[in-house]
Amino acid sequence: MKAEREKLNAKTVAAQLRLTNGEYQLQEGEDICRILLVSASSCTLQRGEEAVLVNPGCVLLLGPGGGVLRQTGHLPPELTGCRFPAAVLPELKGVMQRDFGPLFEPGSQMVLYGPVQWSSRLRTLLNLMRSAAGEPDSPGMIYLSLLLHYVEQECKAERSSARPRNETVEQICAYLAANYPQKFSLTDVAARFYLSPYYLSRLFRRVTGQSIVDYINGRRIEAAQHLLETTDLNISAVAEQTGFASAAHFRRVFRETMGVGPLQYRKSNR
Repeated sequence: MKAEREKLNAKTVAAQLRLTNGEYQLQEGEDICRILLVSASSCTLQRGEEAVLVNPGCVLLLGPGGGVLRQTGHLPPELTGCRFPAAVLPELKGVMQRDFGPLFEPGSQMVLYGPVQWSSRLRTLLNLMRSAAGEPDSPGMIYLSLLLHYVEQECKAERSSARPRNETVEQICAYLAANYPQKFSLTDVAARFYLSPYYLSRLFRRVTGQSIVDYINGRRIEAAQHLLETTDLNISAVAEQTGFASAAHFRRVFRETMGVGPLQYRKSNR
């Protein structure tokens, strides 16, 4: 039993998923499940006859089975995630007394919107999981159990609010995510998609659980996190590049979203 658990743990890994020529093939015969955090740009998932648009800020749950992920915008999406054998799920059920199996049925896919704080928490866990991969007795299964806990909580929240899927909202999310540095008004976005501002506002919140302003700010904060982690740009430059009206506005939204100011975030995540 211990040897089998160590074998499963070794196969539970986190990594950046790279698209080749704008595509990534999911192998039909692999008994592998995936959790993918999407950022930077949108992609589509094709499984059989069904194609699903997955936008930045979303998390994609994939059960075993074939399919293809395709780039949809000018920029390739950044896909950070983990893969694990489906056999891990019964093992975790025995240890944690929680059944995550229904989230990863063979051939299934699920797109979770989640607030930016939630997706940031998942990204932190995935990065920790990646950094620990080369260590002896890497705690991959422990990180996976935490990821599944947060995924399950968001699944329950979205189900309890009975959020429907809506292709128009998915297209709006893709447009906002691709153009987040620009200035938007609800009226401008509604006119672009031939909707009334009032209807768009209600529909967007009903489908995503967020307002349009919250969704745009989420994409801006994600971009700002990346700049804070990887560059030495000052706060005013980060604010300008990510679409905030001023450095003061950026600081306020960042602190409200992340619970810390941008400089403190940079110091903790470099």
